[in-house]
Amino acid sequence: MLVEVLLDTTIHVHYGFLILGAIEEERPGDRTDGYRGQVNGLCGAAVPGVLTMHTGLHTGRVGMRIELHTDEPELGDVWQDVVEAYFGSRSEELLLSAFDSAEGPVDLPPGFYRVRYCAQDMQRGHDVDTRPDDEPVDRYMLQFWPAVGVDRVVRQGSEVAGYRHRHSTDPALTGEELAGQVAVLRQDRDDRLAEEAEEELLAIWDGQIPDDPRLREGGWGAASLRQVDPALAQALVEADDELRRAVTVWCAERILAAAGLLDRSWTPSILAALREGTSPPNRFDVIHTLPSMPIMPGLGDDHAADQDIAVEMVFSTVETVFNAAVGTSTLATACEMCAAAREYGDSMDFTDAIRTTFGQLFR
Repeated sequence: MLVEVLLDTTIHVHYGFLILGAIEEERPGDRTDGYRGQVNGLCGAAVPGVLTMHTGLHTGRVGMRIELHTDEPELGDVWQDVVEAYFGSRSEELLLSAFDSAEGPVDLPPGFYRVRYCAQDMQRGHDVDTRPDDEPVDRYMLQFWPAVGVDRVVRQGSEVAGYRHRHSTDPALTGEELAGQVAVLRQDRDDRLAEEAEEELLAIWDGQIPDDPRLREGGWGAASLRQVDPALAQALVEADDELRRAVTVWCAERILAAAGLLDRSWTPSILAALREGTSPPNRFDVIHTLPSMPIMPGLGDDHAADQDIAVEMVFSTVETVFNAAVGTSTLATACEMCAAAREYGDSMDFTDAIRTTFGQLFR
């Protein structure tokens, strides 16, 4: 019986691999370790708490669905390649990751499972090799169900051992119990994130409650901006949504200009998305126009790193603005972008420029 769909998404792969493991753990350095001693070469489970999977596609997006069942599910006809292994995890929060992307969390309750890895059109993905658009060529599925009957009694020579054997046969978890564990994981995470966000916000406010309670509605962005420019933060509280959007676009232009990206073909679409709520360009297409990021800070082209950071910052703002279009306040977005633009360049120049450009904010 299907208990939960833990993940149903697409993920961008590079070098044709995926990893499922604890969020807090480092990714294994040598992925071949996951296949040591195994018969199957598609889903490596030899490293405890980590699954390493091969995909057919070398670079591009693949589909991935992760399911939790009470017992072994039926095998659908659409899957041409199917392997199984055992997987044990103590983590309460798993992440599906690739070379340069991640999806999740995957709320698989800690335990020991049988896992089935299914592949559809893996050969076609291998033949295509690289696909620049977002439409997956090959699709995959992981199915988990509690592992039962995997142990055995090799020899019994004492009555007390026999007694223990008779009283160690608790049944496997039911679907209701598994679903309850998943719900607890999700609620605990929501509570933890809410608590962390509140603690972070209080730390930024530094114990000082702002005079205008509306400023607190701006959250982290308003708190950050208030620390460095309280007059601007208060001015944005008084501004309407249209003016806040104009400020957000202006900040995005400054960030892109500082990174040398203002003349790119996709820049007008990004700025229009911020200004009008239209669809932005495909993130993958934009990133592929940029130089490769340095592997570690201080290595390679620092300007390339600046460009990647600028694009990521502006895309994040586009998504926030879309949320604002459906009812969320634009105050937090405008404050966050002002704080970011101020830090991205000369802070004094930013202070003078925004007051010159948006004099109506300070009347």
